[in-house]
Amino acid sequence: MFCLIGAGRTIELVVKHLVEKGVSKIVVANRTLDNALEIANRFDAHGVLLCDIPEQLTKVDIVVSSTNSQLPLLGKGAVERALKQRKHKPMLLVDLAVPRDIEAEVSEIADAYLYSIDDISDVIEDGVKSRADAAAQAELIIERGVEDYRKALRSLNAVSTLRALRDKADAIREGELERALKALESGESAEAVVSSLARLLTQKLVHSPSVQMKKASAAGRDELLELTAELFELGSESKPNAGEETDKKK
Repeated sequence: MFCLIGAGRTIELVVKHLVEKGVSKIVVANRTLDNALEIANRFDAHGVLLCDIPEQLTKVDIVVSSTNSQLPLLGKGAVERALKQRKHKPMLLVDLAVPRDIEAEVSEIADAYLYSIDDISDVIEDGVKSRADAAAQAELIIERGVEDYRKALRSLNAVSTLRALRDKADAIREGELERALKALESGESAEAVVSSLARLLTQKLVHSPSVQMKKASAAGRDELLELTAELFELGSESKPNAGEETDKKK
């Protein structure tokens, strides 16, 4: 059961929300009974005066208060007495008023759970921060996705070159395989044929890159040599050390 203290716009919205959620047992308490009844009748609730609140507290589980009172309307003593009659069944109290409608000391009672507008503001701020953090994470995910997409698009630029490279390698393989099969048919030993096939395949596959690398070296295009070393994962093996260069000069 809910007890709503006040008859202003805030309480009206609270009543409307509760009714939409299926809550049927609602008491609206106000200093002026007519105002309480005006809201209560529209939402099939029960209207009472503020002086009836102590009696209602023994029956309600949740209290929501929002009035323009300059002094607290609900004190620690009233809540303690109500809880005693309720055999200490817990009670939730939400104070939406500024200044407070419910004494802050109510929060000291073991079975009373009091939340003020400040507590709700903290929850809202935490929610905003959580959403901001989530948004930041979402931005990172989107950035990674965009970068992956860009990489995929850039990789398409290599497709035609890779296809041409495979076609050339296949042509070399087919030509040397045909030569090897003819050699086997003519009676050459399998060992000699396989050895020749491997050697010729290697020579023809590296011939064009070797020619171009020599031209690049002669032209001082060291970046092409470095790119070739990276492309074929040659590592330090592709770079002669100082001793080797000295030996070559001798």
